[in-house]
Amino acid sequence: MQIPKVSLPRYTAWGDLLKWNLQENVPGEFPYTSGIYPFKREGEDPTRMFAGEGGPERTNRRFHYVSMAMPAKRLSTAFDSVTLYGNDPDYRPDIYGKIGNSGVSICCLDDAKKLYSGFNLANPKTSVSMTINGPAPMLLAYFMNAAIDQQCELYIKANGLEAEVQNKIKNLYPADGETKRPAYQGTLPKGNDGLGLMLLGVTGDQVLPKEVYEKIKAETLSQVRGTVQADILKEDQAQNTCIFSTEFALRLMGDVQQYFIENSVRNFYSVSISGYHIAEAGANPITQLAFTLANGFTYVEYYLSRGMDINDFAPNLSFFFSNGIDPEYAVIGRVARRIWAKAMKNKYHANARSQMLKYHIQTSGRSLHAQEIDFNDIRTTLQALYAIYDNCNSLHTNAYDEAITTPTEESVRRAMAIQLIINKELGLAKNENPMQGSFIIEELTDLVEEAVLSEFDRITERGGVLGAMETMYQRGKIQEESLYYETLKHTGEYPIIGVNTFLSSKGSPTIIPQEVIRATTEEKEYQIAMLKNLHSFQGKNAGKMLDRVKHAAIQNKNIFEELMEACKVCSLGEITKALFEVGGQYRRNM
Repeated sequence: MQIPKVSLPRYTAWGDLLKWNLQENVPGEFPYTSGIYPFKREGEDPTRMFAGEGGPERTNRRFHYVSMAMPAKRLSTAFDSVTLYGNDPDYRPDIYGKIGNSGVSICCLDDAKKLYSGFNLANPKTSVSMTINGPAPMLLAYFMNAAIDQQCELYIKANGLEAEVQNKIKNLYPADGETKRPAYQGTLPKGNDGLGLMLLGVTGDQVLPKEVYEKIKAETLSQVRGTVQADILKEDQAQNTCIFSTEFALRLMGDVQQYFIENSVRNFYSVSISGYHIAEAGANPITQLAFTLANGFTYVEYYLSRGMDINDFAPNLSFFFSNGIDPEYAVIGRVARRIWAKAMKNKYHANARSQMLKYHIQTSGRSLHAQEIDFNDIRTTLQALYAIYDNCNSLHTNAYDEAITTPTEESVRRAMAIQLIINKELGLAKNENPMQGSFIIEELTDLVEEAVLSEFDRITERGGVLGAMETMYQRGKIQEESLYYETLKHTGEYPIIGVNTFLSSKGSPTIIPQEVIRATTEEKEYQIAMLKNLHSFQGKNAGKMLDRVKHAAIQNKNIFEELMEACKVCSLGEITKALFEVGGQYRRNM
């Protein structure tokens, strides 16, 4: 039997057809309720492969493991808390123990080159997502420079310039010198051809003529694909990794977007407007969606106030939602697409590309439990079904042991299999709009949309998103909803199988994992030694570049433009401290 790609309604009355066209429509047509593209992308599963632990080499090995034999490389990067707060690896007691734990340690350009080595970052089938917020502009600059230097390396090889380039590098790093040139630690994993490692310790502009380098840079920026989280509003509201004042962080975000417009960066998202962390902090699905969309419209208004054109920046905005198990999650994408499309078209008069809301889903971390951890895969499968049936643009499925540890190789393989089995084996997933026409889905869509618009009114009454943040409205609401959820869980009114009901004969104790992932002492020591090397080698250059960054901030020039140069020689911590001097540190409203 032939399964139709798109199922159409069987209405005959003109009124029903008109209402369906205005509120639903086929995938790929306004208001994009059922999806922003007519068909799913062929030859590329929407799977996102999340990794981050130890030093860049260990995470690079995990990336190659999870993307082995996958035609498209969709990599998501988790950073350790040292990096998330813009610090350098150090012996400081509050830093040392966190280096490379629950995320990868990245503090300079060479780290980024090693992290993504063996993946051609300018290949249209490679897409890299970075979960970083406060120091997002710096990590983005490291990533962009790593991508540019990869293409410089390919140019060098294609034109037989290896010997000439190696001589230039030898002059920069004389054999008798004190400074060792950075190197990839350990052996390259299967699938890593070493791309990105030729220019460790140097940058393309040091070994190639200026005009050649500038041409490669321009081409790379127009091709590179991925997203950087950078959403500072939800950090203040929910996740808390704020380092700069909110106003200065917004300015940095605006500078990144301005740079993207001026340099034709069309395939990279300058911000991933995130509801996931709002949900993880305790918000219910409606609050998650309302706060996230409201934050998105706040960025739109801010970028417009800076003189940017809606059609230049709206396609560089993406969204990120959590999918739990509540019924509202079944329609979260439908409602988000519909509200965004109508606002973009009717309020901002944006073009069709700008009306399309693109979003990533991660299955709910909060729904994972340390008791009966095998059951977590069942919950994740159901949440993934919601996401795939709702035509999400990319999806990350959590590993069952994430309630206890950074995922192991075995648990990650199972998490990936969940998506692949749905995409490759489940018959109904071959249809593009399996949920359209269901009475409950249509009713839920209308109910959730109405609830989100009501929440918009409450935010507007408090002076908009930034005004509401002044009185901590969003934080208060998230905390109240979190308390409500935890109370129901504790009393058993909200049944969780294997946790508060259907307990095993042993009483469902917390599972002790066979393997717990932690950074090794060697990895921590190498990161500190490598950083010390960088500081001694680039000391004079770094000082000049940091002055240029501070000058750009004071003179109201584009800070990200200077960061693209500063990140070639400066460490993350150096840049963070320099920006503190001109932009101020974050202080929570009391």
